[in-house]
Amino acid sequence: MKTDEFGVKNNKTFMLLPGTCCTWEINFDMLLKPLSEKYHVICVNYTGFDGGTELFDTQTNETERLEKYVSEHFGGNLDAVYGSSMGGSFASLMMQRGNIHMDHVFIGSSDLDQASPFVARLETGIVGAFMKWMVKNPDKAMAKFSKLADAKGMSVDDAAGQTGGGEDYTKHMMEGFVRVLDRTDMRSIKNQFYSDLVTKLDDKISVPGTRIHVFHSEKMGEKYLKRYYKHYADPEIIPFPLGHEGWLGMPDKMIEVFDKRIQGQ
Repeated sequence: MKTDEFGVKNNKTFMLLPGTCCTWEINFDMLLKPLSEKYHVICVNYTGFDGGTELFDTQTNETERLEKYVSEHFGGNLDAVYGSSMGGSFASLMMQRGNIHMDHVFIGSSDLDQASPFVARLETGIVGAFMKWMVKNPDKAMAKFSKLADAKGMSVDDAAGQTGGGEDYTKHMMEGFVRVLDRTDMRSIKNQFYSDLVTKLDDKISVPGTRIHVFHSEKMGEKYLKRYYKHYADPEIIPFPLGHEGWLGMPDKMIEVFDKRIQGQ
C-alpha cells in the first residue's frame, strides 16, 4: 500500500480511497487540487496497485494496513474519509471494526455487492477475462463498457456530459483505468474483486461520533439505496442525477458538500 499526502498538514485530515482496480490518480485527479487547498489530503493506492511488487491479498488485510497507517501517522483519528465505489467498502469496514475513528465518512456511489464464495468465484472469472480483453482492445472496450454501464444505470456518457467534461473526461477516465489493468498483476485484480464480494458488511453500522454521508447516483436505482439503509443505521443520503461516481467530475460542488458537513451544517 502506498500513500501520498498533499495540502497543509495542520488542516483537517481527509483520506481518499479509490475504487476497484483504480488508483487515486484516476479517481481523484480533478478533486485533489481544490481539496488540498482546504484539507490535509491523504491519497491511497492499494497494495498491488501501487507500483510495488506485492500482490493484493484480501480486503480484510488491506483494511488492517489502512488502520495501521492511520494509527501510526494520525493517532488513530481522521476528520473525513471519502471512499469512491469499492473505497466505500473499505471505509465501511473501518467503521464497523472500530480500530480507528473517523468523524465523517463519505460513501461515493458504492454498490456494496456481496456474494457467496461460489458466486464470487464465477463473477471473478468473468470479470478477469473481460479485463484481459480490455487491455488488448482499449477502443472496443470503451464502447463495450458504455453499454454495460447503461444496463446498470451508470451511463458514463451521460455522467461525463453533465459534469462538463464531455467525451474528453470519459476518455481520460477509461484510458487511465486500462493503463492500471495493463501494468497490474491479474492475481491482484482477481483477489481484489473476489474479496470485495465475500467480505461481509454488518447491518445498521453505527459509530458514536461518526456521521455517514452517501452520494447516491439516482441512475443506479432503488436497489442500491436500499442497501445503504440496510448497512448504515442513520445515513445522510445525498442524491445526484448522474451515473456512477458522476460527481467526481464536479469537484467544486463536491467540496461545497464536504465543507458544509464537516463544519456541521
